[in-house]
Amino acid sequence: MKTAVDSSVLFDIVKGAPGATAAQKALEAALAHGSLSVCAVVIAELGRYLSDEQELREFLAACQIDHDPLSMETALDAARIMRGYTRNKGPRERVAPDFLIGAHALQQADALLTTDASFYRHYFDKLRVVMP
Repeated sequence: MKTAVDSSVLFDIVKGAPGATAAQKALEAALAHGSLSVCAVVIAELGRYLSDEQELREFLAACQIDHDPLSMETALDAARIMRGYTRNKGPRERVAPDFLIGAHALQQADALLTTDASFYRHYFDKLRVVMP
């Protein structure tokens, strides 16, 4: 089973947030059942919390998280879902990265590990969402 990992889970670990232990255990549990992946959006978002590219690469390697490039179909799916969100006058706090992460998990993985389950369950209703 391939589990996509949302930025929110990795932020907790990198920042030593109160949810860091639960996030680490969730990564380990998902890894025990298969592989972990992130799309470029997660890498870009995570990079601001690490000192440089090498530290970011080392962090991902230590967590056994692979980069999985976004396909054109995934980006188009994100755009479709985002159009629906806009038509429904969703709050402006949601931006393209949220939709790209969700579409990546839906199209290119079997589940999404996230701390933002309510958003992903609502807009990606066929996505298996796992929380730490």
